[in-house]
Amino acid sequence: MFCENCGKKIPDDAAFCTHCGAKQMGTSPSAQSVARVPPQPTRASAPQQQAQASGSVDLISMGQYLIMFLIMAIPIANIVMLFVWGFSSETGPNKKNFARATLIMMAIGIGVGILVSIVMAAIMASIMSTMYYY
Repeated sequence: MFCENCGKKIPDDAAFCTHCGAKQMGTSPSAQSVARVPPQPTRASAPQQQAQASGSVDLISMGQYLIMFLIMAIPIANIVMLFVWGFSSETGPNKKNFARATLIMMAIGIGVGILVSIVMAAIMASIMSTMYYY
């Protein structure tokens, strides 16, 4: 038997299609094989549907990624540009998400660095307090 929704072959006693999940109405296999509906074209996934609905998506080319990484190598300009890219309304979604993720990773790195520094300072203070000076 074939699915009434997507047209793919499924077991004869199936209540739901194993490919698309559509409920089967239970027509006889012989009637269904004669009156088989041709398969529909594959449906676009959710991101493709969003891209089609919104017009065009601003994709970042390899050259733009290279320029972004070169700008991020400059000490103060990298933080400024990440804030500009991350919170500007004119920036595309790919660059915006990249900038925000990079800012979050920087914040996590700074937090871990501070925590490690505090632990190391406590260890050094403990070692120094147990030393005897002659």
